Amino acid sequence: MQPRDAEELWAEIAGVIDNRDLSKFTPDEFVDLALEVNPKLPVDLRRYVTQYRRYAPDGDVVLLRGLFPDNVEFPPTAERPYQPQVGLAQNAALLLTSVTVMLGEPFNYSTLYEGLIVQNMVPVRSMEFTQTSQSSTGMLDWHCEDSFRDDRCDYAGLISLRGDPTAASKYAQVKDVKLSPQHEAVLREPRFHCRPDPAHVLPPDHPKRPLALLTGSVAAPEIAYDTHHLEVMDPADTEAAEALHALGVGLDEVAISHVMEPGDLLMFDNKRVVHARTPFAARFDGKDRWLMRTMICSSALTFRRWGGRIPD
Repeated sequence: MQPRDAEELWAEIAGVIDNRDLSKFTPDEFVDLALEVNPKLPVDLRRYVTQYRRYAPDGDVVLLRGLFPDNVEFPPTAERPYQPQVGLAQNAALLLTSVTVMLGEPFNYSTLYEGLIVQNMVPVRSMEFTQTSQSSTGMLDWHCEDSFRDDRCDYAGLISLRGDPTAASKYAQVKDVKLSPQHEAVLREPRFHCRPDPAHVLPPDHPKRPLALLTGSVAAPEIAYDTHHLEVMDPADTEAAEALHALGVGLDEVAISHVMEPGDLLMFDNKRVVHARTPFAARFDGKDRWLMRTMICSSALTFRRWGGRIPD
């Protein structure tokens, strides 16, 4: 986006918010406000996102750049994922949602970050080495969002308020991975299990669910994956373990990296892409890396079946 377009859009968003505190809005009211902003997005941006949703002509990941004016001053970086946005961070959250709503319905689970529709992806003290968005010093390894759930999101969007030059966002498209026919056949069988993401608040006896890691057509395969939480259903199944290892190696071989800068918005197909983040040193001084995330259900029928924007 050109600087002048960003300034005009930012002014439009401020006018829609009209000094209201968006943290007081219900999830539905917040998404309704994002729909009010959506027609104000530049025509070229809307056309590009629509083409991505319909055809994904350039792949299963799309990067939009320059969405913020140069002079935006955000408040100190949020201290936790579920912290309500304040000040101009509310404008950024609404902008993120106004773009991603073109892909479907924004939602979150009641078990994740208090059901907040837009969550803060920020470092948190004592969480530096966890496999969650709250980590920093440790590598956040390959994963899809919520692979342990049948109803995981179709798309996710990340917008950067503050970057860190050492923290690269990585992604890999499963269609690019080269596997032997034998390994691919095994990965298409429900011989695996994914433990729950530790960011969710769930009972400790969450049941195991047999999981095939690859599904869909050969031309457009889908993937469920999590480096640290996947395991074979049967510990004696060496064939499945070998296939799982081969998949991890294949993802590494096709990885693409991007260092998120302020005003970058990265969207990806959560059924066809795995993502990761390299380590960085958090200072906890209010200036740390700050991304916001929202998740999207692309099926209106599925969304209605949930009966609400915050399913259990």
